[in-house]
Amino acid sequence: MSCTKKRAASLTAILCLIASIAATANPRMGRPMIIHRLPELNLEIWTEQDPEWETHLDETARAPTFVAEPPALSYPPAHMSWTTLPQLTFPQEHMEAATRGVLHQMAINYGVSPPKVLRQRQYGDLVGYEATFQAVSDDLPIDVRVFCGHREGKPAVVMQVVTLRDKLPHLSEHIRRSWTNVRYLD
Repeated sequence: MSCTKKRAASLTAILCLIASIAATANPRMGRPMIIHRLPELNLEIWTEQDPEWETHLDETARAPTFVAEPPALSYPPAHMSWTTLPQLTFPQEHMEAATRGVLHQMAINYGVSPPKVLRQRQYGDLVGYEATFQAVSDDLPIDVRVFCGHREGKPAVVMQVVTLRDKLPHLSEHIRRSWTNVRYLD
């Protein structure tokens, strides 16, 4: 083996050793999130901290809704919401029918047919069903992802993400980080 090849092999070995030490010494840190404790919804909801998403609570006679949106000039634009339906508590075996009812109403609001295919999912404390559909809002083609779920004995929660058509994959990590951390306060 020539001197140049020996040096290259030694350098490669040293770099691999340094990389393995760095990987074990500095485990990957999670992205910083803002934790919102919302007694009005009886939920803990996580939203992005960097950049910080704008949030507000809409309280109506029917149900409170927490809304989060990325800051202006972020791409893609998005709207995430969490609504607690205190009047909807039922056994888990009725969750699919409840989700179909929620999706039917949302589809009417958007002027489209409700999605036929539901996927069973669990996010944080919530077990339920989700679906995605396309619509048009303010002359813009959009994608809507909706999840309806609950923990047995707790009110149902509807989580929704709306963004430009075909841009949901760009928000997949935002959705995962937020939705997988939804918890009831009590």
